[in-house]
Parts: sequence; C-alpha cells; structure tokens
Amino acid sequence: MQPLTNVEFSVSVGSTVPTSVTTLYDCPDNVERILTGLPECKYIVVRDQIVILEPRTRRIVTVIEHRG
Repeated sequence: MQPLTNVEFSVSVGSTVPTSVTTLYDCPDNVERILTGLPECKYIVVRDQIVILEPRTRRIVTVIEHRG
C-alpha cells in the first residue's frame, strides 16, 4: 500500500476525509475491538501516520504515528 503524501485536508481527529480519497482499507478485527463504540472502521495511511476513520461519515477518529 502506498501512503498518501500530497493531501489537502487536515489529518486530525474530527476532520473529514474527502471523497477524492477513494481507497479505504478495512481495519483488522483487533483494532475494531480496541475502538469501542465503533462497529466498523476503515483506515488510510498519510505519510507516516495511520488514520482511522468511521466509514459512513469519513470522520477521522484517531491518528496513529507509524513507526518502522
């Protein structure tokens, strides 16, 4: 998977990922269990960050710094 490098949206909790970002990846089951209250999640990679979002609204729920 290629990280997005040229984004024109804020990568922060509460921001919305625009529909121009067409590829959203399914979160692994263990991530969904950690994020209680979120029955389904998707993610994208932006530079060195894993961005987890609620797929229906495309709202960012958490941002994880990717290491290694």
